[in-house]
Amino acid sequence: MRMRDRSTGEIMVFMVAATVCGSVVVGMGAIIIVSIVNPGFDGGEAARQISDLLNTLVGLLAGFLAGRTDSVISKKKNEEPPEAQQ
Repeated sequence: MRMRDRSTGEIMVFMVAATVCGSVVVGMGAIIIVSIVNPGFDGGEAARQISDLLNTLVGLLAGFLAGRTDSVISKKKNEEPPEAQQ
């Protein structure tokens, strides 16, 4: 399915997911670079923050999938059975 055929809600979820994933990649890259440049750096707190960010992403995607599933189930309940359409 092309992006222009998707709903606004789906595009918003993709944008938030891309933002979170991008910030995780940049954050991990920064931690790695700082750890190489400054061997005494303790990245524990930064790693916890990135872990919280990943949990946010997983929660966002789980909520999105639950909403999509609920939408599909409600559509199927409202449709007539194939035998009744004849």
